Amino acid sequence: MNIREIIREAQALAAAFAEKGKKEIRLPVFSYADWLGVYKREDDQKAAEAYRELTRKNWYLIEFLKAKGMIPQPVRVEALEFSAWAKGSGHKTGNPHDLAHAVGDYVNKEDAQISPCTHMEFPLGLPEGMPCLATITVFGERPEEPEVMSVVLHRSDGSVLKSLEILANDYSPQQAWQMAMTFLDDHQPLGVLHDKTIRKPQFCSDCNSLLVHVAAREDIEAVMNGQT
Repeated sequence: MNIREIIREAQALAAAFAEKGKKEIRLPVFSYADWLGVYKREDDQKAAEAYRELTRKNWYLIEFLKAKGMIPQPVRVEALEFSAWAKGSGHKTGNPHDLAHAVGDYVNKEDAQISPCTHMEFPLGLPEGMPCLATITVFGERPEEPEVMSVVLHRSDGSVLKSLEILANDYSPQQAWQMAMTFLDDHQPLGVLHDKTIRKPQFCSDCNSLLVHVAAREDIEAVMNGQT
């Protein structure tokens, strides 16, 4: 499935959720091993590609839900725990339809644990005057097809403070750069590092967030030394 198909499916899912009028949306998240176990797949290239496609689509879905004002709530699904729950609750899992229904019920049960992941220290905004650096990275499954521009504010030790992700699907390259520059102007980092590599996006197996990139330590040190 190419990126346009992934985005189209994610947009359709987001629209379907929006029509239901719910504010908070529970979404299943799997590690690769747990996904294999839940869906009874062999660990081969086709499975790896299918899992990769799922995580990419889920990330876009999360972004589109946020854009519509909804609150995505990722729930980690562990294979052994899910299997025991399904048997104990009488859920059938023998065909794709029943399995999808069971997974949906599992993540929406009252005691389901929402992922506690926190990938940045100040997601709502940095304290005024806090010193930081910035790393700009472009992500894409293929180098010739950029998907996301990421602007990360971080400490000199690489700890992420806050980040901005700009989707190529929503903005032109010129608009993306303007948004990035506005973000940087708002926070006035001590230095800005540009990653020259278009990186394959990777996603957290607990919450499906994009794992942002921070410049290498030696590059950070070079910028810091240039400031002294």
